[in-house]
Amino acid sequence: MKNFFKYFKILLINIIVFFTLIIVIECFFGNWFSNKFAKRLSSERNIERIYKFNFSNYKGTSFYKRNNLGFRVSKKTESVNNPDIVFVGGSTTNQKFLNYEETIVGSLQKRFKSLKILNAGIDGVSILGHINSFELWFDKINNFNPKYYVFYIGINDQSNLQQNNKISNVDFLIESSFKSNLKSYYKSNSFFYINFRKLKSLLYLKTGNDLFLNIVNDGTVVYGERSKTTFEKYSKFENSSLKHETNEHYENFLIELTNKVKERNSEIIYITQISGTGMNRNLYIIANTILSHCKNYKLNCINLAKNAKLNYEDFYDWTHLNPKGSKKVSDFLIDEFQKLSIN
Repeated sequence: MKNFFKYFKILLINIIVFFTLIIVIECFFGNWFSNKFAKRLSSERNIERIYKFNFSNYKGTSFYKRNNLGFRVSKKTESVNNPDIVFVGGSTTNQKFLNYEETIVGSLQKRFKSLKILNAGIDGVSILGHINSFELWFDKINNFNPKYYVFYIGINDQSNLQQNNKISNVDFLIESSFKSNLKSYYKSNSFFYINFRKLKSLLYLKTGNDLFLNIVNDGTVVYGERSKTTFEKYSKFENSSLKHETNEHYENFLIELTNKVKERNSEIIYITQISGTGMNRNLYIIANTILSHCKNYKLNCINLAKNAKLNYEDFYDWTHLNPKGSKKVSDFLIDEFQKLSIN
């Protein structure tokens, strides 16, 4: 019995030493005391993943990385100081199933090498989340004063045309439950978890083994398959009774967002959107409201929805661009940026 207690004591001491060492390493090398961002944003920091996906017209893998400040960056990039342009939007800006170089922001960065361009896209966020992003995200970054904020918006705002619409947790940059917030907090701050994910990505690149992937076996589970194959043109609505229709409720959100940017002495560029099934009534009204807002406030506005000449084959689901569509949008925006003397 004496030996049992002796070995039990040794085991207990080793367990205490082991967990003490874990805690010390986490305290010194983790992000527990330096994370000053909103809870939802916590899940969008310190990420390195490789996705494998299988959509009906787009299959493959993508490398996905977000840095310590929450911005999507290229494989070799850690941080970007004093950015010139910040691209703001939802999953259509984030583009996590495209490699960084294939994304709109990545292509623009390749073309405009003298500019520093950041991707601030977060899946599911609408104009309400973009408004909140200033206090909950951008203002918490030291010396963060970009010359331009580019808002690529519309698709996630279709429910914001109604005055009594319920605001999603996503737009407050928080998760939907306490458990999800706790999980996000751990994932973005734990030294061991962050480096475990990096090791998984490295092992996949070295071995090609699917064991180390974030597998999306069926793309329809993630974003949904398009229910129709027709692609509604912008001109259909432009030549209808909706031609000049705008939405006052959405205009108020735009005013608030514009004021946020102006208060920080930055310039604004709004970009309208079109979906994987073309235009619909709500998207057209949103685009019209954005165009009207830009005219009234003398802001730069790019009507991509009308002029980018996108079609059904440029999307892999009902809203997200495939590499071909992303290149088409990038080439279009490069021309538009040059017209605005951004280079």
